[in-house]
Amino acid sequence: MRFPTCAFSLLLLFSVQAPAQTPAQPADPNTPIPAVPVQAPPVAQPVAPATASPPVAGAGAAAGPQLTIIADGSLKAVLSELAQTWADQQNTSPQMPITLTNAGTMRAKIESGGVWDLALDGDVADVKALTDQGYLLADGQRSLARNTLVVYGRAPLVKDDDLDWFDLIGTEWKKVAMGNPSLVVSGRLAQRALGKHDLLDDEHRNNLASVANEMAGLQAIQREQVDAAFLFKTDLSAANVPGFQSFPVKTEDAPPIFYTGALFRMAKNGPLARAFLDFISSPAARPIWMKYGFETD
Repeated sequence: MRFPTCAFSLLLLFSVQAPAQTPAQPADPNTPIPAVPVQAPPVAQPVAPATASPPVAGAGAAAGPQLTIIADGSLKAVLSELAQTWADQQNTSPQMPITLTNAGTMRAKIESGGVWDLALDGDVADVKALTDQGYLLADGQRSLARNTLVVYGRAPLVKDDDLDWFDLIGTEWKKVAMGNPSLVVSGRLAQRALGKHDLLDDEHRNNLASVANEMAGLQAIQREQVDAAFLFKTDLSAANVPGFQSFPVKTEDAPPIFYTGALFRMAKNGPLARAFLDFISSPAARPIWMKYGFETD
């Protein structure tokens, strides 16, 4: 990736909440989170971000306008390249601090008065609610890309083309990781899929483990803590555990998620946010989305 002389910085703040039986705490995406049994989804509480350092201008460049973004953590890699590519094209040395978090914490932060210029959310229901409450502008909202849920699990010992992921839970898979449904979009989809196959009952509850996010689920696999994990399709590029394979989740079990871009009603730099939103929803940005496994058609 080429780094220009124009000013550009990414401030990545991960805010997650653990399940109800442990206090909420910030999650380091590089630190594995031990799997714990899934309980009834807790009520999401706002989680304070780490202290933010001020954006730093590029070497030798005067500080330019600032565009603040809050986004779903599953967009980390693609958003970094999208922002850098757009910044390369600007002559105003924009600074772009980005807060990455999960859907539940994003909604809680916005409802508690947090204001950015642009929100990139993976839950359309949350976007609608925040729009109805007046936090986000309905005008100019864009559907940017979509992602799908998969199960990444240990290859079955019994070879059967008709064997599906839900047949393995409780049989060959004794522990399956899923994101906390009250906070993580993939967890919400997993909960829906599990419910459709009657896998949320007492008989299967001990087969499920709650983790902070998709990457924590993958790390639990790598540490041999679980036999499978619900991930996004875009996570599979990092999933290369010997003896494991991906299992698709059918649309009727878990529909795709659609990432939506929306401006804040109280944005300090609405025009700049709208210009960036125009870019990431344009045909010029599609190759970048596709590079990271997202679908844009």
